Amino acid sequence: MKRILPFAAALLFTPFAALHGADDPKPAPDLKPGTRIILKFPELPQTLYAMQSGQEALTQAYLALPDNYSLERKFPLFVFLYGGHGGPGAGPGRGQQIMENKDCIFVNLPLFKKKIDPSGPFKGLLITTEQDGETICRAYSAMLKKVYANIPNIDTAHNIIGGMSNGAHSIVAMFEQGDAYLMSTFQNLVLIEGGWYSIKTFDRYKGKGILYLHGDYVGQNDWLGKKMREDLPKAVKKLEDAIATHQLNATGLVMKNTGHDMPVKFNADVKAWVLKQLTQ
Repeated sequence: MKRILPFAAALLFTPFAALHGADDPKPAPDLKPGTRIILKFPELPQTLYAMQSGQEALTQAYLALPDNYSLERKFPLFVFLYGGHGGPGAGPGRGQQIMENKDCIFVNLPLFKKKIDPSGPFKGLLITTEQDGETICRAYSAMLKKVYANIPNIDTAHNIIGGMSNGAHSIVAMFEQGDAYLMSTFQNLVLIEGGWYSIKTFDRYKGKGILYLHGDYVGQNDWLGKKMREDLPKAVKKLEDAIATHQLNATGLVMKNTGHDMPVKFNADVKAWVLKQLTQ
């Protein structure tokens, strides 16, 4: 049976120079392959899930150590952010599914938004840098510092953060906000059906590995189908031009016969890209 270790988490605002320093609290005990850890953050704002659902939900992060975990080597984080309201931050996240529970420490973080304005796009649930960037950065900085405080052997040089839709928007918000801590924590970005078309400050992504995925929307009748079919070619061309101009390390993947989704059949493509980044 998998173990779940609860921790009450206080906000950790350590200096940037001590980002992953030895002054952090002692790591969680009993770190063995397959261990599951829940970190709780009562001081942080409500998650978007709690705001949207109206349910009481303690702000938390969920960590899963891989089957091949060992204290004898370092493992990168694979943080995954879901779309929509993002869920409650329970369960190990899709990164674990993509990597078949190997080679990474898997982290599921919830989404954050300053407020919900029902008159806004998508009933106020759309995450934007302008409105939500500060809230997102404050929450994720605190959560990730606590992750580092509990796991001693994180391979920061190869960390991955991936997100779907609103999750991808949240990743781009970190960089567009210019948060130094978060930008230095993640070297590889997986942007699925979102985020990549909102990038403005392209220089901030230099030196990062970027995988961006989008559906082709051919024959799709989902709620984004018509608009995406009309806007997609221009958005992709704009991104490709910016990648060339700014010499970014970015790879695009078109998900055939797919709308606003990432079917599991594309997990293998993402895994192959991640494994390549882990060797660099």
